[in-house]
Amino acid sequence: MKRLVIWSLGLLFTFGCLQTAVAQQQTLEDGKQAFREERYADAAQIFERYADKNPDDAEVHYLLARVYFETPLRDEKKAGKELEKALELEPDNVLFMVAQLQQLRTESSNFFSEKIKEYKRSELAKKILERDPENAFAHEELGVSYIHDFWRYRNAIMLPVMQAHQGVQDYTNQALESDDRTTIGINDGVLLGAKEGVNFGSANDASRVFLADRFDIEALQEHGVPVLDLSARAQAAYERAIGHLSQALAVDPRRKGVYTDMMQIFSLKGEYAEALNMLQQMYQFFPEEPQLWTYLGLAHYELGNMEAADRSFETAFRYMEPFEQQAFRDLSYLLPQSDVDLYEQDPVLYASRYWTSKDPRYLTSYNERRLEHYARLTYADLLYGAPDINLRGWDTQRGRILVRYGQPQVDVVIMPQETGESRQTQDLILQAVTEPQDPENATGEQEEVDPSAAAIELTNARDLNAQGSRQSNFFEELNTYNIWEYGAFRFVFEDPFRNGEYRLYSPPASAMSAGADGWVNDYVIRARETFRKIPERYEYEAPGRQIELPYLTTAFKGEDGKADLYLHYGIPISGIDEQEEMLEITANTGMFLISNNHDLLVERRRTIYGLPTSHIVDFKDAKLWVDTQAMQAPPGDHEVSMEFETASGATVAVQRRGVLVPDFSEDRLAVSDLMLAYRIEEVFDDKALGANEIVRNGFSILPAPWSVYAVDQPIYAYYETYNLERDDSGKTDYDVELLLVPKEQAKGLRKLFKGLIGGEKGVSVSYHGSETLRNENLYQILDASDQETGLYTLILRVRDNIAGRTVETERDLFLEE
Repeated sequence: MKRLVIWSLGLLFTFGCLQTAVAQQQTLEDGKQAFREERYADAAQIFERYADKNPDDAEVHYLLARVYFETPLRDEKKAGKELEKALELEPDNVLFMVAQLQQLRTESSNFFSEKIKEYKRSELAKKILERDPENAFAHEELGVSYIHDFWRYRNAIMLPVMQAHQGVQDYTNQALESDDRTTIGINDGVLLGAKEGVNFGSANDASRVFLADRFDIEALQEHGVPVLDLSARAQAAYERAIGHLSQALAVDPRRKGVYTDMMQIFSLKGEYAEALNMLQQMYQFFPEEPQLWTYLGLAHYELGNMEAADRSFETAFRYMEPFEQQAFRDLSYLLPQSDVDLYEQDPVLYASRYWTSKDPRYLTSYNERRLEHYARLTYADLLYGAPDINLRGWDTQRGRILVRYGQPQVDVVIMPQETGESRQTQDLILQAVTEPQDPENATGEQEEVDPSAAAIELTNARDLNAQGSRQSNFFEELNTYNIWEYGAFRFVFEDPFRNGEYRLYSPPASAMSAGADGWVNDYVIRARETFRKIPERYEYEAPGRQIELPYLTTAFKGEDGKADLYLHYGIPISGIDEQEEMLEITANTGMFLISNNHDLLVERRRTIYGLPTSHIVDFKDAKLWVDTQAMQAPPGDHEVSMEFETASGATVAVQRRGVLVPDFSEDRLAVSDLMLAYRIEEVFDDKALGANEIVRNGFSILPAPWSVYAVDQPIYAYYETYNLERDDSGKTDYDVELLLVPKEQAKGLRKLFKGLIGGEKGVSVSYHGSETLRNENLYQILDASDQETGLYTLILRVRDNIAGRTVETERDLFLEE
């Protein structure tokens, strides 16, 4: 047994020696092969052993850094140490520097560490470009850093304390002339002259900036508050960002993230034509990327290419993941609280009706309001996402508000410039990024900074013009506030963690104890109240020249419980030769009826190829080409949309009006609407006497789409009565009276029935009927030639003498000279 044990131990020793010999023979290529085969633990073991034998081989330290940074063995501290060793051995190796640049892109836990990394990334990118001017990684890094600058300063102002610094203007000019971003400092911009003796107060006191809705930049300037306008800084950052990102794509057009970076800054700047050019290149390499299509949708929408935008968003949905599709289709935070339950019961049906009700132009094949929603979602996701906490842009506070209300009328970032403790904090950070690191802690992962503890040692701030303070542009966004002004309401955000992730401002306990009104200044509360009162907002602006499109609707009894609804409309005409038989105009018209449940009940579309001049009616200050469209409508409160556009889209009219369609189905006395007309004649062959006339119940009628008449022009009024009672002989017995009176008198005179004139201004006609039919079709002609110009009301009253019932209706009209 003892021999067996000794023999076994001998075998183990021999096997161990063989393993050691094999390990000693393993090369970097063996480690690389293991890495490629995703045997990361084996790769790490091989590289570690090789590094022990060859500590001066820079490549093995680089490979170890990759293993510990890119694989499940992730250990950022180890990766940083190995990469630092590689760079110590080969400080000019661009590959190693790019790897360090990637390591420095990891998220930091606080603002101060992030600022240190931001500074280091910028310096490292410049160093890389000195050795490799076409390096795509470095160009992308500098491009992103300049996007951050543009983001900070495109709409920023600074409210400095009243202590002026020597050489501010010289320093600003020097900064703007330099291409070195670290020399563009805190006092960059144009100093708007301040009056002597103005005391604006503590610049870091947010309530002094926007307390009780008093924030007004122009008012601040008028009162001498020294406002620094940072737009010059923003423009310089924009140009440099575009330059670096364009170069990155020129070198490597497959860098998908760079397209997003460029779309972000193009959107911030509103340069959507440039964005389209860039997206054409993205399409060549990423044709099935949903972001490509949402970006195209946003760019086309902002440029007014609505059909292209609609197609782009629909294409995006084909490539989107389900969770993204749901984000684009979710309506829950756009609805009034009273509708949330209805939406949750049937989201698909509710959404269909919702978008129908919000569509500003039914004549177009696309829904402008829905496109606006998609564009807002895309914009919010581009600019307000918080990837470090896995929040898409539409889920952040600013993103949700933008989706609700669109881009604000005023978007201002206030960046108070401070002294004292905050300046000491800045100097502390600058010291951390400019002084050599402890070799014992030479890692890619910077130790987190504790500013409150270290600042105790700093008793005096450095002078603004000292070299350290020239780097302070990385930290000048301390204590920033973002104000979104929508006119009737506003939102104020703060960035308490200095990471660009703004939240709604709520006053701290110190402000409350000092007497600040919690409700007035607490925008968490105010936002909640705004959401309740105004769930969403959208104001449509039609393209092209806007014209008014006069139209009237009249309802009559139809079949199957529906009403016959007529829309009489007029198209304004100018600069024409009425001797011509036809105006060479191609146009589209549309008449749409929408229920109070947001269903599209009726739609009538028509393309007009030429306008016959015989349809033109002259008025004092206008000429109208008139026409009529008929439809059948169910009873109820509805909305009519009358739309018109020339084929070129240069002239557009969109007008909406509520309309009450009566219920004529009940068997009781009723009267139709009054149809105002310019001419009514009886016909016996159901053929209209004119091309723009309608025929109803044996009458050819030229309806008036605009309730305007010349005082010497006869006023025709067509109407119908329903369900008259008959006596024992089968005869009806009824009285009809029409009264035209100045509108201000109509209320009092409406109470009277007979003898209405009696010295009052106005026109009255009456008619007594006795027929065999229960339904009558009638018209009257009124002569208003002795009336003054102005607004009148035409009242129709029908009395059934057998049933003892009376019904009436009315219509306003205007008499002109």
